[in-house]
Amino acid sequence: MKYYLQDMSWVEVQETLKRTDTVIVPIGNLEQHGPQSPVGSCLILAHETGRLIGEKTHVPVTPTIPVGISNLYKNFPGSLNISSETFKSLMKEFSEALIHHGFKRIIFLSAHGGGNLPMLSRVAEELREETGTLFAVIHVWGLLGQVSPELRTAPGATGGHGADPVTSVILHLKPELSDMTKAELVPLKDPLKGMTSVNHSTQNFKGINLNIPLFGEEVSEIGVYGDPTKASAERGEKLFNNLLDYLEEFVKNFESLELPKVPKDAFKS
Repeated sequence: MKYYLQDMSWVEVQETLKRTDTVIVPIGNLEQHGPQSPVGSCLILAHETGRLIGEKTHVPVTPTIPVGISNLYKNFPGSLNISSETFKSLMKEFSEALIHHGFKRIIFLSAHGGGNLPMLSRVAEELREETGTLFAVIHVWGLLGQVSPELRTAPGATGGHGADPVTSVILHLKPELSDMTKAELVPLKDPLKGMTSVNHSTQNFKGINLNIPLFGEEVSEIGVYGDPTKASAERGEKLFNNLLDYLEEFVKNFESLELPKVPKDAFKS
């Protein structure tokens, strides 16, 4: 059974809509993930997750969106950033096209978090109100850690961007694109007096984390906020398989939901 929209004729898409009104939209990004991992790590995770969940559930899957919002890493070569406004417009119009043909449940599988998630939530809220479509906005990297918190990092190692779980999962999915001879643990820089860097957007002041966005290279010259040296393909495989098991159940449940009505008059007197 075909599940990729691009593999179907328009007649086959029409037939698919008779059995399901759910569609999966994988969303990646090109963004640095340290010297050892490809800039396409988010794109790879989004594509592979969408492909395998489509295969397992027979829910149709769109082509993977290859770009996202990555302003804070834009100075690392290979990181491609588009504006929040452009990304929001792209995803809203993309979704409107799906809705126009009869899809009523849309699952955004965004491997990239950052600026993607708030814009995807805005799209979901606006189109829920305008069309009644039900959306799920899923951050795939974030979900990995929630599904298997005990596997997210190696014992005694610090996770974070460019470290785990990204490095381990990419070692499993695309080992030929990883170069662990370049993996290293580099202490973060503290560019702000009296504060300790946690990552590019978080500074710790007197034991409390505060949101102070900086560019990635201001806190890490290699773009890594943890220890990638202890990453392993074995742990990546377990993380990824647990993710697939969870998402398979979720997608089947989401597809079977009775669509709730939008309470448009809920706040009117």
